[in-house]
Amino acid sequence: MKTKILSTLILLLFCHKGFSQKDTCKVGVYINRIYDFKLDDKSFMADFWIWMNYKNDSLDFEKKHDITDSKSTEFSHYTKEKKSGINWATQKCKAQIMQQWEVADFPFDEQKLHLIIEDAENDTSQLIYIADEHNSKLDSCCISNEWDVESFTIKNKIKTYATTYGNPLLSGSSSYPLVVAEISIKRNHSWLLLLKLLTGAYVAFLISSLVFFVSSKNQDSRFGLCVGGLFAAISNKYIAESVVPTSNTTTLIDNVHNLTFGFILLIVIISIITLKLYQSGDTRKYALSLKIDRIGFWAVLISYVLLNVMLVIMALYHV
Repeated sequence: MKTKILSTLILLLFCHKGFSQKDTCKVGVYINRIYDFKLDDKSFMADFWIWMNYKNDSLDFEKKHDITDSKSTEFSHYTKEKKSGINWATQKCKAQIMQQWEVADFPFDEQKLHLIIEDAENDTSQLIYIADEHNSKLDSCCISNEWDVESFTIKNKIKTYATTYGNPLLSGSSSYPLVVAEISIKRNHSWLLLLKLLTGAYVAFLISSLVFFVSSKNQDSRFGLCVGGLFAAISNKYIAESVVPTSNTTTLIDNVHNLTFGFILLIVIISIITLKLYQSGDTRKYALSLKIDRIGFWAVLISYVLLNVMLVIMALYHV
């Protein structure tokens, strides 16, 4: 009798282990192209292949994946074969993926792009993903010459949600397997792009600083140059913002334009002071106004250049 009971317990134990055993699936990606970077729309496009290696014949992965943080997803070319007792399923995906761009240091910015492939049907009580790190790759032509690929990694993770989505077998929360492919990229030709975006601001500052070479008796010309420089700087800011949209953080481009506005205001203030001294009728004040004009140009120019260099260095080294 005891032997029969013991045998029954052992059988139940093995049955429990069998039922509780989770399926595993090795998931990999090959990224063909990453393109259509849209800073204003906060998105990019990606074309890539996904493959799955698994043993359980009852599993089906056709259109059963969710590309997390995607605005649109299109799956195609699904195939499934059996090789040496292992199921091999593949499908192609085209997705527009949301991206929170880091533009504070633009154009010396570095970005981390993420492709998150999550199982939309099986939770972690049924299935576990294993990232195929060895075979997952980037195509050599996957990204434009505007960017350099710094690194590529793929890892398997688990996403836990504070809901069961109505699953009566679960309570409190639910977890789903996923793999995350991370691509770190760095912008090329940053100095050339910086020069293109800020040439207008620098020219506007130089136009304004020319007032120091105009006599105070020509006050209309002095203030006209400052006003012209201010409008040129504002126009350049609008052009730059069409490339680098306004964000919650202050960017290098914002800092340079704000610095330019501040120095143009400083030039106007100095011009008002020299004008008052020039028109005072006092010989010494008249001589002082000329001296301020001579020194003012170099003091303002050197200060502006040094502050610009400091801002660029901070962006370059991500300080």
